[in-house]
Amino acid sequence: MRLIEELNQKYNSVSIIGLAKNAGKTVTLNYLIEEAYDSTIKLGLTSTGRDGERLDLVTETEKPTIFVGVNTIIATAKSILEMGDAGLEILETTEFTSPLGNIVLCRVKAEGNVQLAGPSNASDTLLVKEKMIDYGADLVLIDGAIDRKAVASPRITDACIIATGAVLSRDIKKVVSQTAYYASIFLLPGVEDLELLNIKFQLNRTCIIDDEYRLNYPEMKTSLGHGRALASMTDERTRYIYLSGAVTTSMLKDLTFGKLNYTILIDDGTQVFSDYYNYKNLKKKGLRLEVLNPILVEAITVNPIAPFGYSFPSDELVRMIEEAVGPIKVVDVLGGGV
Repeated sequence: MRLIEELNQKYNSVSIIGLAKNAGKTVTLNYLIEEAYDSTIKLGLTSTGRDGERLDLVTETEKPTIFVGVNTIIATAKSILEMGDAGLEILETTEFTSPLGNIVLCRVKAEGNVQLAGPSNASDTLLVKEKMIDYGADLVLIDGAIDRKAVASPRITDACIIATGAVLSRDIKKVVSQTAYYASIFLLPGVEDLELLNIKFQLNRTCIIDDEYRLNYPEMKTSLGHGRALASMTDERTRYIYLSGAVTTSMLKDLTFGKLNYTILIDDGTQVFSDYYNYKNLKKKGLRLEVLNPILVEAITVNPIAPFGYSFPSDELVRMIEEAVGPIKVVDVLGGGV
């Protein structure tokens, strides 16, 4: 079964998260669009950045265009509609904005190329996704990036695809380890403690949870920069520290300072802003991190060619990533989906 068919059977929405510029997320998007082209699957498409332009304005390298079929629903900035050549019917002008202006919803009436520039925040993206489904999209694909990864949250999309590639490093082992790291963050284990799950909806800001599941709310507006203070409030009865905002390397270091007898609890893996080496060291020190809402990683797509003149053997890169990430489908989108 083709990947697009698997996605359509299981989900209403999927995000595509590129681990770096030129990692192949737009190639992945086009791969899925092409798979859907001859099917009856009606796609909804948007992006948390800007995609479909022929030239990357930062690296000045050519980028893949986005070719869409009839009846595709797109959400993009009104100001860039004329930069594509697809025939479009405007369905709705929304109040949502992007750096390029207001977002409009369109139905493709004549196939062709489009540019995508969707809402700039996750809550608006959620509402735009729901509107595209209301207009008839069977499956909504949202083009994201590691610095705009909030759309991979289960609050926004049902599952995600990670797009990785040779661009991450000239060392194939580093590409594999970085990819495996990001996959592990997205795949952080979900809470299995039934007592905790029973009070899940009471967790609306940072708090400390003891062994009788009582909630202690520290007097602080944000947990950022207060990791040591939080850690100092724990004792032998502390079972969890729930963090409601971004979880940075410094925060994790502060919370794992000294004896660690509790689990750090977050909503989902999109909250973690750390790096491979620090995270690896913290795990060795006993860091325990669980999530209330696990992310479903449906596939990892691989682009074995970097725009800087080097590449890796596709079969070797796919095999090494498969071995590193376990039972997740790994697809070379340039090779036609191995």
